[in-house]
Amino acid sequence: MRARGGFTLVELLVSIAIIAILIGLLLPAVQAAREAARQIQCKNNLKQLALASHNYESAFRWLPGYAGEEQPALVSFQGRTRDESMRGWNWISKSMLFLEQTALAAEWGRLGASTQLVVNDSDSRVLANALSVLHCPTRRSAEAYPLVTVYQQRYGDRAARTDYAMNGGAARVMGHGATGGENSIAVEREGVWRFGRGTRFRDIRDGLSNTYLLGEKAMDSARYFDGTDFGDRAPAMGWIDRFTGANATVRFAARPPARDSKNNCLACHDFGSAHWTGWNAALADGSVRSMDYSMDMEPHWAAASIQGGEIDKLPD
Repeated sequence: MRARGGFTLVELLVSIAIIAILIGLLLPAVQAAREAARQIQCKNNLKQLALASHNYESAFRWLPGYAGEEQPALVSFQGRTRDESMRGWNWISKSMLFLEQTALAAEWGRLGASTQLVVNDSDSRVLANALSVLHCPTRRSAEAYPLVTVYQQRYGDRAARTDYAMNGGAARVMGHGATGGENSIAVEREGVWRFGRGTRFRDIRDGLSNTYLLGEKAMDSARYFDGTDFGDRAPAMGWIDRFTGANATVRFAARPPARDSKNNCLACHDFGSAHWTGWNAALADGSVRSMDYSMDMEPHWAAASIQGGEIDKLPD
């Protein structure tokens, strides 16, 4: 009888090992391709938000920005106080007017600025209406995330969030002692979001192409989904009368941007991202830039300021 051909055990094991090696080589390439696609989507989100801000300025002669909010927690401003006469919608709700979300913008603006609020079923649906344009796909999907502490008492169990923040200016970290610690910052040069006043294009004196408008906000990577990150507790529409309300929608150049990390209690003030290699920012001229985490502090600080005299080239 003729012997039948077949694989020996050794040949089978070698074949499996080769296939495993090929898969191991292929997976990083697939992951890199997916991350590249997520990066493109993230940049497109920032582009849409920047264009909406420009359209808002064209219509109202002011950029969407300060809305009468309480001073952000652990942030001090030189000689600036709250201006309740500017009470209204935060920058996200204002921008939504030009993102084909007029009805939702009105509801979000009302919810964020109401002094006395009793949330009903209709309000709960509005609060949970998350928008993909406000979320970096590398970090998390567009959905309603849990609320905690006073935000749960005001708004209910869940609400939409944002992964993008408006530029609040260049700041220094306050030293230890009576004046504060590493988690306290002092704004030395104002950004597009100015505490106590609005901003026009003419106020950006170093040029629109040299100044941040919006950027990805840093977060504690262990708290993306549970609502406990100090800089993410407020919903996207904010809360005008809560001192931590603006911490979810405004960021400052106080420390170099960094990739999200676990147990980062300083993230509530900083720009940063979930991306592997760098973070994205929309400049005031509407362009969007990707920048390495290794960027120097000087150009970062200069790009956060709307004042003149400190132009520094952003990294390519």
